[in-house]
Amino acid sequence: MTRKISTLVFVISAIALSQMPQVIAALKPEKVYLAENRPKKVFIDDGLITGGDRNIDAVILKDIRRAPNQGFERWVIDLEGFQNGETVAIPRPPYYQVAVNPEEKRMVFTIFGNPKFNFNSKKVLASFRKSPLVSSLELFPKLEEQSWTFSVNLKKGVPVEVFELSNPVRIIVDLKTGK
Repeated sequence: MTRKISTLVFVISAIALSQMPQVIAALKPEKVYLAENRPKKVFIDDGLITGGDRNIDAVILKDIRRAPNQGFERWVIDLEGFQNGETVAIPRPPYYQVAVNPEEKRMVFTIFGNPKFNFNSKKVLASFRKSPLVSSLELFPKLEEQSWTFSVNLKKGVPVEVFELSNPVRIIVDLKTGK
């Protein structure tokens, strides 16, 4: 029961953070990180990582995928812009937050920009089940028009690096698996 309650509190906290940016100021500054636009090989194991452009307000999530690599596992969130019923190019992802909590062995992702979905959730879930790092992936229902939250429960806490790439636009999460 304690695990479920603390998990629920963490999810509610993450959702509350997405709705109240002033709460971020209450976090310890040394635990808030800004995602870069390229990998820097700087991995963190606890805190809140933010990135993206707050002015991007219409996106489509095309896919959430993963692939093993030597020394790390890479997760990719593929995105594209959306305007007047058509896909459009965007220079970078919309604003996003990734909360990394080693005690809970959980990562909570919140993507803003009024996201719409164009991915196969069964395929995404099946792919993440194959990960040696992931115990479960939770694709929550969209509760807020401007944002969407999902979480990844890990088998153990691992250091992560989050950055964004363009052409095509995507959010990258590298999880350290070895030396």
